[in-house]
Amino acid sequence: MTTLARVLIVDDVLQPAEIIYILNGEVNTRPFHAAKLFKQGLAPQIVIPREEDGPASEIKLYPNGTDVSVEVLVKLGVPRDKITVIEIEGGVTSTHDEAQVLLDDVKKHDIQDVIIVTSAFHTRRSRWIIQKILTDTNVHIQMSAAPQWKFDETNWWREERGLLMLANEYLKFGYYLVIY
Repeated sequence: MTTLARVLIVDDVLQPAEIIYILNGEVNTRPFHAAKLFKQGLAPQIVIPREEDGPASEIKLYPNGTDVSVEVLVKLGVPRDKITVIEIEGGVTSTHDEAQVLLDDVKKHDIQDVIIVTSAFHTRRSRWIIQKILTDTNVHIQMSAAPQWKFDETNWWREERGLLMLANEYLKFGYYLVIY
């Protein structure tokens, strides 16, 4: 059972980079992990693309996930001026969108080295689509797996959340292989 999860996980030995790029989602794990990497001095800037607003966010009943991630980073001691939120029309809705925003950002700012922070089970698909989109650049991508909250690759099947996340990731990876 652990092999099913471990196949999805890419967790590079990190070297200093120019930015830490957080993929949206999992506000209980990803920004916490990014703040830890920032405090270790692995990059001087954290970048996150703004995700799409849902109806509850649009009427200010529920915060946008990107805003929650930024607040987590600030509460954990990351200076606000070291956090860049990239705004695009409509916001990002997928890892593919986030990879496209990253491509535009690295070209605009001549960035050569990026640490990608995402959930552990999301790292392989994320790396695949990011490398595919950045294929014509010389950008060095490093993947950093944020530990899951309440489960990991050794016990994912014991938590409904873990089972759903793993199944979802395999479905999405298959979809990405067909569509992109």
